[in-house]
Amino acid sequence: MKTRATKKLVFLGLAAALTLALASGATAQPGEFVKGVLQPLADGFPNRNINIVVVDDPGSPNDLYAKSLQAALKDISPVRILVSNEPSAVGGTWFTVQEVPRRDGGADGYYPIVFSSFGNVTDLLVEPGTREIGAKLEQVNMVISTDILPYVMIQRKNAPWGPTFGGMVKYGKENPGKLRYVSFEIGTAHDIVCEWALYNVGVKVKKYPQGTRQEAASTVGAGEGDFTMAGLPEAITNSQAGRVDVTMVMGDTVPDMWKNNPNVVSAKQVGLNPAIQGSLYGLAVPSLVPQAHVDWLYKLFKAAAESDIHKKRATVFPGLRFRNINGAAANAENKQILEFSEPIIRAIGLHIDDIKKK
Repeated sequence: MKTRATKKLVFLGLAAALTLALASGATAQPGEFVKGVLQPLADGFPNRNINIVVVDDPGSPNDLYAKSLQAALKDISPVRILVSNEPSAVGGTWFTVQEVPRRDGGADGYYPIVFSSFGNVTDLLVEPGTREIGAKLEQVNMVISTDILPYVMIQRKNAPWGPTFGGMVKYGKENPGKLRYVSFEIGTAHDIVCEWALYNVGVKVKKYPQGTRQEAASTVGAGEGDFTMAGLPEAITNSQAGRVDVTMVMGDTVPDMWKNNPNVVSAKQVGLNPAIQGSLYGLAVPSLVPQAHVDWLYKLFKAAAESDIHKKRATVFPGLRFRNINGAAANAENKQILEFSEPIIRAIGLHIDDIKKK
């Protein structure tokens, strides 16, 4: 009896241990979340720090985006997430896309790059540097796209045509070449969008380029220019300071902060294509990175983008829109941007082929 009882207890103990082991193994599958932490893949990725590369200065919109994700990932990632600011004077983001695979771990996915789709994709059509280094859309593979910061048209206070986009268009048509357009450089995404809008409404202007978005907004705010196409951060700060009037928001929606202002309209309301919205923020890796690693990074950054920590960005940038699309959808969107933008850029005379002929 004793022997049978002992054997029975041993059997039950082994069965319980096996059940626990199987349950534990089922719970801790590679590439799955366990107690809120995403587990590494079976091949060991990642087993060291992941560096989010920002091809811009600290404090820039790209940097703030990366650091928001970094903060959200503190308790989610199995490895440390770092942010590396690496401004590039030549080739911009595309130079970094080509350079990252040469880094130790760069071809494995340890250096995801902040990628602003509309601006980076249109750079392929207007930036001489990207042509010189042989940059192509196929060299980048999107991980995720999460945030939209709409472009916003702002104008100087007390303009003679009044505080509306429609008034400015009417004045511009009646006075060709008199309006002073202060652009953020020449051929940037903001400049392309503004030139496209002016082309579609039939207004000719004089252009005065500035080196940064804030410089362009400040020039308009000082009354030394008539209008500019600003980013959402510049539009918010300068309008709140009472230096400029907001007249139009790209896309089909006017953010809540301006919805009760009858002078602010959406691009759709004035007959412009609402597909052009603004800066589409996400993360990308070089196309050499294994797709399994890209898929793992998508899970990680999707969890961060959906967190309350990241969504607090909307309190800093009212009007910021959130959306989470995976790499395949973001890659398809980039192709659409390239196809949609090329004839527009040619029409307004900013295409690299046309510039080389001059």
